[in-house]
Amino acid sequence: MRNPFNFFVELFDQQTWVTVWVFFLIIVNSASAAFWYEPLGKTIFITFIVSAILMMGLYSRFGYAKILGLGHVLWVPLLIYILTQISTASGPFKLYLVTLSVSIAISLVFDFLDVWTYFSGDKSA
Repeated sequence: MRNPFNFFVELFDQQTWVTVWVFFLIIVNSASAAFWYEPLGKTIFITFIVSAILMMGLYSRFGYAKILGLGHVLWVPLLIYILTQISTASGPFKLYLVTLSVSIAISLVFDFLDVWTYFSGDKSA
């Protein structure tokens, strides 16, 4: 088992755009705390924390590998739910939900490709 805090050490060994993208996702998901007064804001934040724990568990078991995309499996139902709620939101919260939705959708494309590649035999990062 690997120390989950080493994830960030290995993250900095990745291409710069990957590191920037991961930190962007951390920031945009953490920003949900600013909307804690919204039930959906709470749901987003809690899903982010649970996904991070899942990701660290995967990292501890498999290292920095393409299977880490499975850590975002909870983002699929979250994205679907957010998309159904955008029309009822307003102001900054609506802008946040749109930004988060686009970010999650892009991330899930990367995750799907990585997980597919992993289970197709490429176990590398």
